[in-house]
Amino acid sequence: MDGSVLFACQRCDALQRVPVPRQGEAAYCTCCGSRLLRRPKGGLDRPIALMTGALILFAVSNLFSLVSLRVSGMEMETTLLGTSVALWHHQSKLVAAVVFVVSFLVPVIVMTSTLYVLVSLRFRLLLPFTRRLLAFLSHLHPWEMGDVFIVSMLVAMVKLIGMARVIVDDGFYALSGAVVLALAAQSGIETWLLWRLLDRETATTVPAMNRQVSGETVS
Repeated sequence: MDGSVLFACQRCDALQRVPVPRQGEAAYCTCCGSRLLRRPKGGLDRPIALMTGALILFAVSNLFSLVSLRVSGMEMETTLLGTSVALWHHQSKLVAAVVFVVSFLVPVIVMTSTLYVLVSLRFRLLLPFTRRLLAFLSHLHPWEMGDVFIVSMLVAMVKLIGMARVIVDDGFYALSGAVVLALAAQSGIETWLLWRLLDRETATTVPAMNRQVSGETVS
């Protein structure tokens, strides 16, 4: 992918045209020296594989309990969705809704939408709603807090050790793996590169469709 892109530095706001870097390289601001953009190695194949693994592990984490507690001979366990259900039944409906959205709904939407966009661009399929989903993801990423949820669970388990026996179950390991793989996939994705690929595919697909329609009309 040759050429250049018009880019504004987030640090000094300098608008400049920079050459598209090669894989594994980056472009820097000519004014302040900060990194403007980079092009990760592996193309889109690596984030597709990582995001697919994250989605599979996330599904597995909902099939098994996250943590089991044993207190005075009684054993209690909870799943990812069970946390929201328990809060709902304890009259904490607002907290339950927030936990459900942040820990379950947003991660599912982000992972599936990201995989949808990546597959659409990698295999040049130009699937419907690719442009809208790519724009939507930029607004949704700040609400993705899977890593915060994992850290919160670890803190809660440390505090409960003195009061109960805490057993970390398979669901927690699967959820942790899903968060790690999703973060690794996101680190290999550059938004500017996705937009550039999308614009290129649109520029080549639309004229071809117009020529095909024109040919059918003439014939």
